[in-house]
Amino acid sequence: MKDPERSKGRCRMAVTSMGRGLDSKVGPLARSPYILVFEGSPDKFSVIEERHRDIRDEPGVRAAEALVGKKIDIVITGTIGRNAHEVLKKAGMSVKGGCKGTIADAVKKCAEGRLAECMGASYAGNVDL
Repeated sequence: MKDPERSKGRCRMAVTSMGRGLDSKVGPLARSPYILVFEGSPDKFSVIEERHRDIRDEPGVRAAEALVGKKIDIVITGTIGRNAHEVLKKAGMSVKGGCKGTIADAVKKCAEGRLAECMGASYAGNVDL
């Protein structure tokens, strides 16, 4: 059965963020304090406080599992580990990893089709935030 919202070109997009607004930087899935969820347009979003970032084992996987329950279509993130990537892909989500810059820029690039699909982990070790 087709989702009527998707057939109208609307989607739910989640962006891992270091802050609560559009001028915040895109962060890594495992360690971002916030996830901004967009509902069909760049100016309509909600902010989720990411509670898994401080756990020791697999924080990225826990964050990915939380996104699965929110019916997200596209995830935009700075870095993502292999296991978290697998969780999102198995759920049918499009993953745009390795993104940098502001949330506003990332959302605009995604809407314009300028963000490539992440085919695997984009994690390259501990990253200075």
